[in-house]
Amino acid sequence: MKNQSSPILVILCAFGLLAFLALVLYPNYRTMKDYDRQISALNREIALRQALSPIYSKLVDQLRMAPSTQLKAPEKKALDVANTGRLAQIFQEIADNAELTLESVIPDAQSVDQGNRRLMVEVVFRGELLNVQPLINTIVEQSFVDRIHRIQVRSAEENKWINLSVSLLHR
Repeated sequence: MKNQSSPILVILCAFGLLAFLALVLYPNYRTMKDYDRQISALNREIALRQALSPIYSKLVDQLRMAPSTQLKAPEKKALDVANTGRLAQIFQEIADNAELTLESVIPDAQSVDQGNRRLMVEVVFRGELLNVQPLINTIVEQSFVDRIHRIQVRSAEENKWINLSVSLLHR
């Protein structure tokens, strides 16, 4: 009886060892292979970023150069309360210059912040979209315009409009 249990015991031990290898070591081996692939991908990414870093730094330095003296930058001055009532007329003149139709001028009274003295205005123009660039240039050239925050353009065949959210200097 002792001789017959010995080969069965050896087979059971071999089967147990194979099961251990299959259930414990092989998944760890696969996980290690996945980690190796991820590490090599990260190393390639690091090498690429190190190669591009001088180019990026050079571009950032070029952007930090002083603005051209040829650019038009009007001296900014706040729109006084007397002219705030004329906003529709001011934007109508701008629309006429850009060959557009002024649809509406809606000041946002809640946006008036006494600390930074800005007034947000929603302005809607209708007309051909070819005239957007002259319109924006004319608006930005105004001394009381701080910046244009948002530009929405709708180019449907019958319904073409440009909606601008403009921040005005206000006192």
